[in-house]
Amino acid sequence: MLYFKFVILFIMSINLYANNLVVIVSKNSNIQTISKKELSKIFLSKTRNLPNGKKSFLVEIDDKEIRSKFYSEICNKNENQLRKYWTKMIFTGRGQPPKKLKSINEIIKYVANNKNAISYIPSKYLDNSIQTIMEIK
Repeated sequence: MLYFKFVILFIMSINLYANNLVVIVSKNSNIQTISKKELSKIFLSKTRNLPNGKKSFLVEIDDKEIRSKFYSEICNKNENQLRKYWTKMIFTGRGQPPKKLKSINEIIKYVANNKNAISYIPSKYLDNSIQTIMEIK
C-alpha cells in the first residue's frame, strides 16, 4: 500500500511540473528577470515597454487552458473578467490583447527571432533558442 501511494505522489508531482508555465524572451534579450507586477502591466496593455525600456511584442498561445492559468496567476483575472477587460480596452482605444499564435512551436520561433518579444509557454517545451525570465507554478 505504501508503494502505491508513493507511485501516485510521484505521478502527481510530474504532472504538476509539466503544467508549470514559464515566461520566455529571446536569447538576444538583455532581460534576465521580471516581476509579476511588470508582467501583468505588459500583458494587460497598461504599458507597452519591457523592463529595459524597449517596446514589447506580445504573443500568446491560442489555448484557453494555458491562457487561463497565466492570467489567473499573473493578472488575477478569470476568463470572464479578461473578456470584459479587453472589450473595454479595445472600445476605448487604450489597448489590444496580445497576438495569438496557434502552436507552441510558433511562439518559440517568434520569440527566438524577436529580441523584444515576450510570451509564456508550458515549461516542458523549453529549448535552447529562448531564455526563461520567470516560472509560474
